[in-house]
Amino acid sequence: MDPAQDTMLFAALATVFTIFFILELRSVLKIVPYLFGCVLRWKYNMEIESSLQLSRSRDQVALTLVVPLGMLVYSQDLWSPDIIQGLSPTLRLCAVIAAVLFQMPLRAFLNWQFESHSLSSKVAQASNGSFYTFLVILFSILFTASAVTNAITSNPIISKNISLWVTAISYGIYVIRRGQILSSVCNPFVTFLYLCGLELLPAAALVLSAALL
Repeated sequence: MDPAQDTMLFAALATVFTIFFILELRSVLKIVPYLFGCVLRWKYNMEIESSLQLSRSRDQVALTLVVPLGMLVYSQDLWSPDIIQGLSPTLRLCAVIAAVLFQMPLRAFLNWQFESHSLSSKVAQASNGSFYTFLVILFSILFTASAVTNAITSNPIISKNISLWVTAISYGIYVIRRGQILSSVCNPFVTFLYLCGLELLPAAALVLSAALL
């Protein structure tokens, strides 16, 4: 991160959420084997949802990492529309975190509109919960990749490009796994329609806002 972008707010949030993460360490260790499994096989998502303890632990960890994920996006300059370029570093940080946080109610609304009334509760829960699993996985990989890249090179462009590729690949795997969950009860065409409504809209909101604003 550019030293000019470093703010007291960033330092304060980093301290607070590091403490939160340490407090959630038991939950993290509990879900780690299932997180790796979810990358390899879609059925691990069903296993997480079938266990109230595992799904709660996963959700708690994911919610703890939402703001830190926004901080990573800010520090790596992954989402930076022109409209926020004139703001102070503190306000830019707030804007980026707000954009990441907005994904949560947006996705909850889309899940309620598209899935809740037409899928079995078990499949709907596994499909919706897979986003929280993806969030934890994305933060873990993105944080590791950013740390390694910044240790090897001081070129922010290289670091940003690697982070973008990591995000794109992680998101692609997530969409495939969510599609597999949905396809366990839906035909391919209906699965495609679900993915368009549930994933295309929130993803397009971020991409288009970065490109057009």
